[in-house]
Amino acid sequence: MHVLDVNQMIQSFVKALELVVIFATFCAALELTFPAYRYSFASYVRGVRNWIIRLGWGALIWHLFAVGLGWLGIKPLVTINFGMLLHSDNAIINNGLAVLSGVLVAIAGDFFYYWMHRAQHAVPFLWRLHATHHSIRELTAWNCNHHVSEPLIYAALVALPLALIHFESGVVPVVAMTLITFQGHLSHSSTRINLGPLRYIIGDNKFHRIHHSMEPHHRHRNYGFFTTIWDTVFLTAYWPKKNEWPDVGLRNQPEPLTVRDYIMFPFDRRRWHRGKVGTGVEAGD
Repeated sequence: MHVLDVNQMIQSFVKALELVVIFATFCAALELTFPAYRYSFASYVRGVRNWIIRLGWGALIWHLFAVGLGWLGIKPLVTINFGMLLHSDNAIINNGLAVLSGVLVAIAGDFFYYWMHRAQHAVPFLWRLHATHHSIRELTAWNCNHHVSEPLIYAALVALPLALIHFESGVVPVVAMTLITFQGHLSHSSTRINLGPLRYIIGDNKFHRIHHSMEPHHRHRNYGFFTTIWDTVFLTAYWPKKNEWPDVGLRNQPEPLTVRDYIMFPFDRRRWHRGKVGTGVEAGD
């Protein structure tokens, strides 16, 4: 693999953008049809713009990460093959087990995401990077971008451990991967449509909305991305009430509106100096 394989990076960018367009647009349709909040058209435009920037930078970071693993000869120390453990000679049952194995891989991987996410809220430097995402007040499936630096954090704290402890799911049906990818966008979607009782296993928009809440009693809750299991195990789960749909964002940090503000958010000294005045610096964490 070349250090900078431009064609490969472009292909990765296009594939990632296609998924975002499909799932974010579908969730946007739910937001317009069954709204929990109605947000401005400008917020959706900002979301599209920031996703393009984020995915373009991410394509470079993940390419260099893959090249680095190859150069260093890093290989899995342990492989856990759910596809082999969950297998049946019955075709129908086997397809169901394949879906289950894919879900189990996502749950296992989310363990590392959970602890990375907690670190992002506990370590001041990581919080400044992550706060870009939490500053968003018009939170939708399109307008839910993280800072461009976050792929570096994911690579170090999630992807690297997963490269050492490899989880296999066997052949996962397209429908399973579709649901998993869709869930990521649904979790930030401002729609009344949610997963209901499935929320006790799979995270949804009502569960994750609490994590973005401005309310003090919602702080340090609901860190999981794909699953709610790790929040339950480590006692950080908060189960939203029937009509609980709080305002989101940071009280002392306005959402970045321009490209410059989006990129420079963690490094703007004036912004963070203002944030130290008074209380509620981390009102949305």
